[in-house]
Amino acid sequence: MRSLLFLLTLVLAACGGNGDGFKATPEPLQHVPAISNLKLTPDSALYMEGNGRLTVTAEISFRDAGLDIQTLKVQMPDGVTIDFNESFATETGTFTEDFDISTDKVGAFVVDFWLVDNAGDSSLSHSAVFEIIADLQGSDWTSRMSGLPFVLNDVTWDGTVFVAVGDGGAILTSPNGIDWLLEFSGTDADLNAVAAHGSDIFAVGDEIVLLSINHGKNWITKTTLNAADVTAVALSANRVVVAGFNYGLVAPVVLLSIDRGDTWQVVTPFESGSNSFADLIFRDDLFVAAVAYRFDSSATRVEVSADGKDWSMIPVGDEEVDLYSVTHDGSQFVVAGAQHTVFTSLDGFNWTERQTPVEDVDYMSAASDGSRLILAGGISWVYWWAGTPSFERPVGIVSTDGGESWEFFNIDGFFESRGMAWGNGRFVSVGQSSPISGEGAIYTAD
Repeated sequence: MRSLLFLLTLVLAACGGNGDGFKATPEPLQHVPAISNLKLTPDSALYMEGNGRLTVTAEISFRDAGLDIQTLKVQMPDGVTIDFNESFATETGTFTEDFDISTDKVGAFVVDFWLVDNAGDSSLSHSAVFEIIADLQGSDWTSRMSGLPFVLNDVTWDGTVFVAVGDGGAILTSPNGIDWLLEFSGTDADLNAVAAHGSDIFAVGDEIVLLSINHGKNWITKTTLNAADVTAVALSANRVVVAGFNYGLVAPVVLLSIDRGDTWQVVTPFESGSNSFADLIFRDDLFVAAVAYRFDSSATRVEVSADGKDWSMIPVGDEEVDLYSVTHDGSQFVVAGAQHTVFTSLDGFNWTERQTPVEDVDYMSAASDGSRLILAGGISWVYWWAGTPSFERPVGIVSTDGGESWEFFNIDGFFESRGMAWGNGRFVSVGQSSPISGEGAIYTAD
């Protein structure tokens, strides 16, 4: 009996009882606030409207049974969070707050809002998209071919003709960038890249390397590679370097030839599962490769080599970004890629990141006429998941001061530029009419 009384006493104590009955002290109710609706006015602006900064009004509808909202937090696209003091005597309502947003870059920018009460509890974050739109004038680019049943991936100028390559073994040639002929490649493999030096033109693609010595009219297979996607090629006076990714080995692949492709040496200084060479150039006695990633995560980087055999990995940025294109503007190397990323280097080893005026564009092509540096590409693929993006972003940028400043342009609609070359007094851009169309197109600009 004494044990039973002891247990009953413990139960009463735990329940807050005093012997007269159970009188538990209730925990205070927490009423987490909620945002039920959010509207921005305006929700878009022109590039550099308001001299680069514009005031935007957020109209917010809320619900809070605790009547103790204390703060509205607003996280800007650059990650900075602004606090606004708030206090309401009603459970539901609507209020407004003004904040400034930068208009110095074209794109769609997310602004996040959430409420915090006196207990420190936060509502779920509510997001709004603010779009900064380019005021595009008429394009300087002229359509030369469109609706092609294959995507075009690269183009080069050999001193006499332009040579463009694409999916399904497609090869086209043109003496002026205006009139094009479809050539017989002898393969149905997708061709990813093309480069020229002297009379030699090498085209590379899925498991294949081709050579033409008569301005792209006839082609011979120089080597095949099992389970390898060859995505880049560069030529010096006595060396040919081709590179890509070997799916069988899950590793990069680099091949070197010193006899115009008759024999090849496999270069294997790279770790399994690491980077893939997306583009190659030979200039100033140096091979420079733009590096994209397949499986690993590391800093943005390029690969450089004096002989095509021994390569050095050069970090160019702290965050992991795919680089898709590399060129030389007569003074410096230029690499560009995903997320509007651009770096320049005078020597290939020391790199400077350049600021660009358009958000969410992937730069996949580049060329220079010695005074103008042009980069172009397409709207980042993530914006095509939900359908056609809400507005056309300029897919190209041009600089006359080595990347210190840029002007932007659009080529045509949602055209995606996958390769570019300068020759015969004009730029030629090849690609597809949109990132998901599968239809090839060619444009020129003088």
